[in-house]
Amino acid sequence: MSVAVFVLVCSLALLVVFGQRVAREESLEFEALARANALFLDRTPLPHSDRMAAQLGEVMGAQVVFSDAGIFISRPGVKVEDDLRQVPVDGVSHRLGDRRIVVGHQLRRGPKVFFVRQAGEGSPGLAMLDRGDSWTVLGIVWLLSCALAWWLARRVAKPLRALATAVHDMGGDGPLPPLPVDRTDEIGLLARALTDTHASLIEERGRRRSAERLALLGRMATGLAHEVRNPVAAIRMHAQLLEGAPADEAATSVKLIESEAARIELLVSQWMRYARPAPPVMTEVVVNDMILQAIQTLEPQARHAGVAMQFLPHSGSVTSIQGDRSRLQQVLLNVLLNAIQSMPAGGVTTIASAHKDGKVTVVVEDEGTGFSDQALAKLGEPFFSEKEGGMGLGLAVAQELCRAHGGDLHAANRPERGARVAIELPAFLPKGGPSSVPFASH
Repeated sequence: MSVAVFVLVCSLALLVVFGQRVAREESLEFEALARANALFLDRTPLPHSDRMAAQLGEVMGAQVVFSDAGIFISRPGVKVEDDLRQVPVDGVSHRLGDRRIVVGHQLRRGPKVFFVRQAGEGSPGLAMLDRGDSWTVLGIVWLLSCALAWWLARRVAKPLRALATAVHDMGGDGPLPPLPVDRTDEIGLLARALTDTHASLIEERGRRRSAERLALLGRMATGLAHEVRNPVAAIRMHAQLLEGAPADEAATSVKLIESEAARIELLVSQWMRYARPAPPVMTEVVVNDMILQAIQTLEPQARHAGVAMQFLPHSGSVTSIQGDRSRLQQVLLNVLLNAIQSMPAGGVTTIASAHKDGKVTVVVEDEGTGFSDQALAKLGEPFFSEKEGGMGLGLAVAQELCRAHGGDLHAANRPERGARVAIELPAFLPKGGPSSVPFASH
């Protein structure tokens, strides 16, 4: 763009310069013609009449005016203006305001003679376009402009584009495009600065990632240790009570030890599934059977917390889904465990299943404190927990597993009190149509 403006300005400047040159040549030509005719009038004893002025004007292609004692004589019918009185008779061309050229001479026999001609039509600058030398100069200017544009593009514009691209890629994981770091001017200085900054950003990002991984590992380890510590303490206490305890108390202690061991196993299993997921094993899973199994697994812990679990199964034909049973079981356990832990003073957890529009929905409702606005906004975000010592993996893992099975997990607060978590999964439809196998009895 700047080169185009430069070419335009140079071309306009040449038009002005050559226009002035054309006007000057026109004036010199007319001065020579006027000088020759003035000599002719000095040598010829002809009267200085209007007829003579008319005939001589036709030959010259101009207007001839004689001035004798302040009286102007010109071609009949042509008005002579008073502007001629101000024109000196020095044989040099003068321009009047109406684009006329006037040359005055003093004849030896007394009168003055003025030669008046209209200047060339149109702009003097455009008149230069009829001249070959003008086109030659313009061609040279345009050729030099093209060479300047090529030099600027190679020396300035191309490196600047590379620097602009490098600025866009600054801090990325990939390398920067080739930059002119070997140049000694300001562009080379900027290229070296960008290269050093990019390397510093990559190094700083690596250090930050390492620090984040260590901090995350610390949080995860702390959360896991806190979760495992309570069941380990309970196992130790009941193991000590077994020695010399009556048979009924010993049986209770054994059941509590088994329950706490299952809890530890659940925590470790959840940790391992999140940290290193194994390939899924897809089978047909009967939803209500899976719910009853999850309730049976968590029954001791719910009873200990004073929580009653109420199951409202879907009526009618069996509702099945296609998926990894152990992982789907993990989803239910995480959601139910979250509901139990939200009611430290006890309450009721309701589990209901439904089948509609090709989807299986399992809804878990509790009478706890519900979710905070921040918890709802960060639903599914791992390692976010508002429970003291919680790892924040329960609902995050559950939502991830639901989405991996083509479904989703939604959470909200109940209008009256507590939380509501809905697990949505696509229903399993075998080739023969919806399954009609009755529910398994427990």
